[in-house]
Amino acid sequence: MNIKVNMKPEQSFTGTSNSGYLVSLRALDLMEFDREGLASTDLLLMGVGSCCTVSAMHILHKSKVEITEFRTQVTTVPEESDLSDLNAIHLQFDLTGHQLIESTIRRALNLGTEKYCHVSNILRRAGIDITHAFALHSPTSEPPNAHETSISTLKTQGIHHVALISTNYEASRKFYAEIMRMQVEWEPDSDNVYLTNGNDNLAIHRGNPKDSNLDHIGFILNSVEEVDQWYSYLRDNGVKIAKEPKTHRDGARSFYVYDPDGVSVQLIYHPPLSKQASNS
Repeated sequence: MNIKVNMKPEQSFTGTSNSGYLVSLRALDLMEFDREGLASTDLLLMGVGSCCTVSAMHILHKSKVEITEFRTQVTTVPEESDLSDLNAIHLQFDLTGHQLIESTIRRALNLGTEKYCHVSNILRRAGIDITHAFALHSPTSEPPNAHETSISTLKTQGIHHVALISTNYEASRKFYAEIMRMQVEWEPDSDNVYLTNGNDNLAIHRGNPKDSNLDHIGFILNSVEEVDQWYSYLRDNGVKIAKEPKTHRDGARSFYVYDPDGVSVQLIYHPPLSKQASNS
């Protein structure tokens, strides 16, 4: 990166970015130069504000969240500080869109400000505390049938797995892994194993079933955000929730509901298999 700062003949300054964009810079007061243009503090706050905003917006775009307006206000602590006494920066995000899900927005903003924005990371290493908050807003007028349109786009990628409770765990594991030649995808402990053949998946759990060996069936989803969208959709339609949404230690996220016959149904985002399903 190569940034240039030049003084023009009339003793004003310009800055030129690596890509050739030009910006007028404000000279220091003690030099009694023209005070038009951006001060160094302005540039710093614009940098961290734009970096965090663009990073979060990129995540939301990948998650197919439609934002109609995104405003970011950046303030310093103390509010009238210059770079010499700056100790904290606060970002207030205001997002407008249809059917925005709070957990999805929070995740994107957290990642954008705390992980992916290199400007905020540099400032934190320099001892500057960076905080943020957000507010969600609905457009002044909802489009016709906005809720129905949003719901109609929800779909699973098919049945992800069947989970069995086995009273003879070792024999069942050997049957499916060795005789049926399924691959062990994950075996977190001696009581649980997750098998796959690339398309179909089977989970075996050690236990003593009361009525049936079927523990649950699982449907695969495309993203973490879809897990929360499906949860809200099923809950709003009166479906009985068995377990609330939870992020698992392998990076998956899921929740459980009961079908009308009491069968447990899991809706899950599982990183490798979700990607495979969406590409098939």
